Amino acid sequence: MNQIHVQLYSFGWDSPLNVIDRIRAAAEIGFTGVEFAGGYDDIPAEEIKKVLDETGLKATSAHVGLDKMERDIPYLAKLGVKYVICPGAPFNTAEEAKEVADDLNRLGKLAAQYGIKTGFHNHTNEFYKVDGKYLMDHLIENSDPDYVEFEIDCGWASAAGLNPVDYINAHAGRICAIHIKENGDVIGAEKPSSRHEKGDNHKFELDEDGKPIIPPEFLKMMEERDKLNCAQGQGIVDWKAVKAAADNQKDDVIYVVEREANYGDMDRISCLKEDIAWIRENL
Repeated sequence: MNQIHVQLYSFGWDSPLNVIDRIRAAAEIGFTGVEFAGGYDDIPAEEIKKVLDETGLKATSAHVGLDKMERDIPYLAKLGVKYVICPGAPFNTAEEAKEVADDLNRLGKLAAQYGIKTGFHNHTNEFYKVDGKYLMDHLIENSDPDYVEFEIDCGWASAAGLNPVDYINAHAGRICAIHIKENGDVIGAEKPSSRHEKGDNHKFELDEDGKPIIPPEFLKMMEERDKLNCAQGQGIVDWKAVKAAADNQKDDVIYVVEREANYGDMDRISCLKEDIAWIRENL
């Protein structure tokens, strides 16, 4: 595999690198493209486009919350982005899945004016079953294929207990991107929350320096999840089968490395260097 993108979140939520630094680092490591995850609010699109051109990297996809898509789509279009993907949204019933699909359809029609499609990226909770069907299935079935496609995170899908290959085959033609995230174990589908619940469990108080104060219970949960994100090629996902299935169902599928944790005693950039080396050698 020669065309390998990286989700810029992979450099770490606590990394001192800004979005431009991350683009340059991605190029130095050997990635051929990037997937944005915010961080560009105060930077003119022309400045980021200049860095992309200098490094030769493509920016085909971006993660953007549903509440920010309408604002960000014109900006991202200037960077050449073709897929604006919701990184996750709460919904715990078939009706709520349809509500999210309706949002993606509406935003997809807006995005189409810029040559962009909207999309959705899974974690484990979308594979919670309701009425004998995965919530993710309700979402896919209610979204318009003319405007909405999907990014399958194979790490989270396999952690939920699915074979990503089977899921890709079941929804052939709808998968625009694959997250290459290595996963070492099955933890099952996390019980989802309602999109109508008040509050946001992932918004934290800030200390005097403006840094988030992370509760101990949240840190513990993240540590357990981080253990799943093992070295590339050492987990439970059959990546060759994933690539074959993804390529068979659609042309020009984007492959995006997303690393959420280090492994061993290595720093994040060293892990990413090993990730891309394994992928190039094996896929």
